[in-house]
Amino acid sequence: MNKLSTYILPMLLTPMMAQATDTIDLTDLTKGDPFYYTSDQIIQDKDGQKDLLGIGRPNKTHSQIPHLPFYSGYMSTNYTYRFITVAEQVMTMIGEGKHGLWRVQENGTVRLYLKKNGQGLSPKADLNAAKNLSIIESQYSAYLPEESWSGYKYPDQVLNESGQLNFIDLPINHARFKGKYAKHVPIELPNYYCTMSGNDYPYAQTALNFAFQQKGANQIGPLGIRAGLDVNENYTKVIRLNAFPDGRSWVNIGQTGKDKLHVKWEAVDTTKTDVEYYLVERPFFNKPYLFVTAVYDNKDNADHRYVRPEGAYYDSIKAEHVNLKTNVTTQPRFHLENGQEGRPIGLPIYGVHHPNRAAFNGGGACPLKGGDWGRYPKTTGGSGWPTQYEEVTPLCDAVLVDIKFYSNLDGRDWNNPNKYLANAGYGTQTETYTMEPGKYGVFSDPYLKRNNIKNAEALDVPHHLKLFYPAVEPVVEFVEPSTVNLAHQMVPAKGTSCRPVIAN
Repeated sequence: MNKLSTYILPMLLTPMMAQATDTIDLTDLTKGDPFYYTSDQIIQDKDGQKDLLGIGRPNKTHSQIPHLPFYSGYMSTNYTYRFITVAEQVMTMIGEGKHGLWRVQENGTVRLYLKKNGQGLSPKADLNAAKNLSIIESQYSAYLPEESWSGYKYPDQVLNESGQLNFIDLPINHARFKGKYAKHVPIELPNYYCTMSGNDYPYAQTALNFAFQQKGANQIGPLGIRAGLDVNENYTKVIRLNAFPDGRSWVNIGQTGKDKLHVKWEAVDTTKTDVEYYLVERPFFNKPYLFVTAVYDNKDNADHRYVRPEGAYYDSIKAEHVNLKTNVTTQPRFHLENGQEGRPIGLPIYGVHHPNRAAFNGGGACPLKGGDWGRYPKTTGGSGWPTQYEEVTPLCDAVLVDIKFYSNLDGRDWNNPNKYLANAGYGTQTETYTMEPGKYGVFSDPYLKRNNIKNAEALDVPHHLKLFYPAVEPVVEFVEPSTVNLAHQMVPAKGTSCRPVIAN
C-alpha cells in the first residue's frame, strides 16, 4: 500500500472504525499538509525530471506552474452538513437544497461594545464630541474575541454596574472609522441570510482560514456594498459566491386561492431580479459564525430598497442623496422563471426544516421583526443584529436557496481564454519545446501502402520548436495563510443549533 492510500483509507472508514483507529483529525483532514497529494512523489538525483523540477518533492508541474493547496472541511447546524473544499484555487460549498433564509437590513451603523474593565462613557455623552473620540477608540470595539461570549451585551443591558454605556451605535461615517466609508453609497438593500455553522466553525476553519486570505476574498459586488457587506466591523470576512448552473433562489408565492399556510416556491429569474450570493463571517454573541446571504434588487423597480428617514445615518446622507426610498415594501416583488412576478409570503414558523425546536428550548417561531436576536426565544427577540432595522421584517423562509456554490479564490474566472495556458509558468509569449527529432506519421499499414495512401500530416519534427502564444497571463498562485490555532476555541456541543441557546 502506498503512502497516498494510507492517507485516504482512514477517510473511508465507518464512524465506528474511525473511533477505533483514532486517526482522523476533523479540524484538518489534510493532517497539516495541503499538498499531501505529492507526499509519495520524490524525485531522485538520477531522475531526468530533476532538470525540470529539482530534487525532492515536486512543487510545480513540468510547465513550471506551481502546485496549489487542497483543503477540505465541513460545518453544520441541526445535524445538517455543508462541505467546503478548496482545489486549484476554487472553493466549493455543497450542502442541502432549498435552505430557508430570513430578510434583514443594515441601518448604516456599527455597534461597539465596552471592553472588559473599560471606564466607558456616560449616557449623556456626546458621541460626536472630539473629547470622547479617544475613549471610543480605546475602550469600545465591535468585536472582542478575547472576551468570548461575555463580550456581547443584551439590548436591555444598556448600562454597566457603574452606570456607563455598555454599548454605543455609531454611523459608518463617524470619525471613529477614519473616513473609511466617507464615499460609501447609501445602504439601502436588505440581505437574506441564514446560519451555516456553529460558533468558531472549527471543522471548516482550516479551509476557510485559507480561503478568506486569498486575493478573491473580500471582493464585494455592487449589491453587496448597497447592503453594507463591506462594513467589516460588522462583516469581518466575506467571500462572494456563484451558484452552480442548477442552483436557484426560490420564493414562496403561495397556492392560488388558499390561505398563507399553503406554500409554493417558484424559482427566481436572476436575469431580471439581480442577485449576489456571499459566505460571510460575522460575530454573533461575540463569537464568529458563518452565514450564507443573498442580496436582491430588481432592474425595473425599487421594491427592495429602503432607508429609514431618521437617525444619525440618514442625517449624514440625506443632503447628498435626495432620492432615497424611505418606505418599506413589506413584500418586494421578485421576477420568476415562469415569466410572472411573485411577492414573498413569510411564514410564522422558524423555518420549514425546523419542525420542533421546542424539543431543545430553541423556540420555533419566526421573530417577525428585525433587530437584535437578544434573548430569543422570548418574544422580544429580533431576527439578527442590533445594527438592523426592526421594520424590515424577516419574511421567514419566504426565500429559499440551494446551498450549491463556488468561488474562484484568485479573483479570476476560468472563461478567460488566456488563463491557464501552458506558457504561464515560464511567463513568456514564446515557448521553446524540446523533442526527439525524426520523421513522424509515415503510414506502414499494408492496405495504405498498397493503395499509395499517404499521411498528409506526416512531418519531420525538429529537435527544437517554438510556439507563439497570444498573450501571457500570470500563473494561478495562492496567498500563504496564517496558522490556525483552535486550542482556545470551543468545539460546538453535540446538539448543534442554527443559533445559540443561551441561558439568561
